[in-house]
Amino acid sequence: MRNKAKVLLLLLVIFSLIVTGCTKPNTDTTKPTEQDETKKPEDGKTSGESEVVSSKEGPKGIVKVEEWQEHYPEIVASFNKNSEMKASTYGGSEPHDYLEKYPYLKTFYEGFVFAVQYDRARGHSYALEDVVNTARPKKGASCLDCKVSQYAEALAKDKGAAMANFEEFVKENVTIGFTCYDCHGEEPGVVHLNRAHLISALEKNDNKEQLTSKQTTCAQCHVDYYMTKDENLTTLPWDQGLGCDKAYAHQQANGFYDWEHPKTGAKLIKAQHPETETFEGSVHEKMGLDCITCHMPTVEQDGKKIKSHHWTSPLFTAKESCLSCHFNMDEQGIVKLAESIQKPVVEMTEEVALKLEDYINKLAAKKEDGSLNGENLTKCQDIHREAQFYWDYVFVENGEGFHNNTKQKEYLKHADELIDEGLKLLEV
Repeated sequence: MRNKAKVLLLLLVIFSLIVTGCTKPNTDTTKPTEQDETKKPEDGKTSGESEVVSSKEGPKGIVKVEEWQEHYPEIVASFNKNSEMKASTYGGSEPHDYLEKYPYLKTFYEGFVFAVQYDRARGHSYALEDVVNTARPKKGASCLDCKVSQYAEALAKDKGAAMANFEEFVKENVTIGFTCYDCHGEEPGVVHLNRAHLISALEKNDNKEQLTSKQTTCAQCHVDYYMTKDENLTTLPWDQGLGCDKAYAHQQANGFYDWEHPKTGAKLIKAQHPETETFEGSVHEKMGLDCITCHMPTVEQDGKKIKSHHWTSPLFTAKESCLSCHFNMDEQGIVKLAESIQKPVVEMTEEVALKLEDYINKLAAKKEDGSLNGENLTKCQDIHREAQFYWDYVFVENGEGFHNNTKQKEYLKHADELIDEGLKLLEV
């Protein structure tokens, strides 16, 4: 009897294992499956290691990418792909004139340098070239802060470099655009921070606890910032935390504004590409992913596995960037899913923009004819200031709604509600 019981128990265990192994996996792509959970990176680490190792001593100082060619030819080949310009459905690096594509920007930015010229960024390879050639007036050399390490090094020696004449500083000091040094210094594979504005922001608050080293290397440039009035120093509005509401609270506390709108009189703030702040608190960030996970996937270059140094939309590298976690989907499916997340944010951004344009025009008309003044005028100007900043914070963010669609919809909703409030005041 005991033997029969043991055999029966063994058969039940085997049957249970077979049934469990044949169970259909969860195919709901909107939530992580158990398999997804096991594949998420730990502590910001990404899967896959580079097979490229150099035994030679590398060059020292800030040098052109080509100087590393004999040491890391595959990495350099990957980096050189940044010269490619390609559009995705909602973003990409193919250049176009924002002022022509979105005519309402001329109304929003009237009286400010972005109304002179505002083009989509072409990518890291063109960062220096484009800032030098833009028709936008430059207050000083600080416009180079996110573009070249040669400026960062000069600023470390003398803060007065921020007020230096832009053209003269470039002519006398700048010979190298974006290069390996910007992220690695002289140590390949090691994160190297040399942007004073980020180092200062991390020292002043607890954000360093929020950001991994693989986020901070990108946060040297992919952040919202402003230039201080007196010293023209690049500054991050992070002392109250990360996000549009925190940045606005910072600017309110300091009474800061970039310019006064010539028709409404509102004192306005220009938001600047807040990718780091927007990604914070997102679904992917909470799972331990970072910029490098998606934008620098492990790829094969000339027969060797490397971390991609071609920084572009992950939708162009969906297999490598996405399917290692979303393994129950194919490339077309994951791209479709991503674009379905972007679409509502892009559409809502456009809808709120048209309402904001209408509000600005009506406010300007009321101010001009003198029918709005005193406390009501001030209230309407404050609404213009806040609503435009919240809208702009979404518009200028390069994830086009993907990095954190929930947060961005909240920002747009806030802007929309402010505009409705302002329109009611104008009707009085």
